[in-house]
Amino acid sequence: MKTCQLKKNESVQLLSLRTIDGDTLYLKFRNVITEAFLDTPTKSYDFFGDVVLSQCINGSLIFALEYGSPYIKGCLVTGWENGFKGKNSPEGFCFAERNIPEAVWFGKNNILIIIRNQMDVGTWKGKYIIYDNAKKSGERAYSSDNLPSKDGYIIFALNK
Repeated sequence: MKTCQLKKNESVQLLSLRTIDGDTLYLKFRNVITEAFLDTPTKSYDFFGDVVLSQCINGSLIFALEYGSPYIKGCLVTGWENGFKGKNSPEGFCFAERNIPEAVWFGKNNILIIIRNQMDVGTWKGKYIIYDNAKKSGERAYSSDNLPSKDGYIIFALNK
């Protein structure tokens, strides 16, 4: 479906298993196929729907799946790590909101995923929902009426 060059001369491939219910996503790296969603203990086949975003940006892969209107779940894959007992696993972080991300900001110490907020629904108050990979897992997302300063970031607008 989509192959992206990562840093360190590696690549990752986003694979889709299409059924009557929709797409189920997987990642392939070094001929190993693994779950696409990095933040959930459930199997990938628990998430199926329509792929609404699949893009290579700045040595990373970002993808999103609409798995039941109005919900969208996706991840930014930035690399691959050799884990415990030689188990390989993808590096990156995930998001789940009602809108598709509009940009990814790559900074020296963090990465931001920027999502425009639908003000009329949900618990977020503010024009933007921002995911910051430098924050702890449960605190990565926050909302704001203003975007952070662009200083020190390389910004990539996403295709919708």
